[in-house]
Amino acid sequence: MIRAVLFDFHNTLVTCDAWLELEIRTLPGHVLRLLRKRGLLDDAPEHSEDDARLLFRALRHRVHDSGVELSAFEGAREVLHEMGYHPPDDAIVAAVEELEYACLPDVRLIEGAAATLERLARAGCRLGIVSSAGFPPFVERALGQHDLERYFDSVVTSAGEGIYKSNPEIYRRVAERLGAAPEETAHVGDHARFDVATAKAAGLHAIWYAAHAERTARMHGADWIALKRLGEQADAVVMRLEDVPGEVERIDRDS
Repeated sequence: MIRAVLFDFHNTLVTCDAWLELEIRTLPGHVLRLLRKRGLLDDAPEHSEDDARLLFRALRHRVHDSGVELSAFEGAREVLHEMGYHPPDDAIVAAVEELEYACLPDVRLIEGAAATLERLARAGCRLGIVSSAGFPPFVERALGQHDLERYFDSVVTSAGEGIYKSNPEIYRRVAERLGAAPEETAHVGDHARFDVATAKAAGLHAIWYAAHAERTARMHGADWIALKRLGEQADAVVMRLEDVPGEVERIDRDS
């Protein structure tokens, strides 16, 4: 019996490309620019936002490979330190918060999200979120501004757990918190590797929400063809969120 359904956050329930770009590519560079503008960096060494972007990309690859996550603050600080800058931690925190919250007005609800959550909740499923967000308050505020937070018994981010979504443990933890065994839990998400393959490795059922999957893959600089093959190994593939409850029911019957 499916007792719990988990959802990815970005490009599954909401979309905000500026925020995803910040989280996976540009955050340390923008922090560098803000701190330089505020006179909080030493004159030397001199590095560009492009330098920060390259270092952050390498850092994110290390996170994916290790499964050990860093928060947005920790990631920005590590890149700044690699470039030879050592501003006060509170200045980095303030810059990260400013940049993250600036993306909130651009968050858009994906069609069918609220109706899908309502239907699952009425069916008795406990609901949770597993997000790769590096700044957990963004997820909480975005859910709140679209009146979705009331549906979720657990909202988990990789930064909050210190575990990236390449590590199956993060899915097991959320299922346990919702009172469900892995085999009693389904996860819905758009990233074939992190939302499908890792969830299945954790013993969950996986539903690939493929409507925005190609765009997500290209933003991550990933091989779309390989990811598409991986996504098709999910227990179900949907192009509309409204189809998720029906697939959950089917998986329940077949389990």
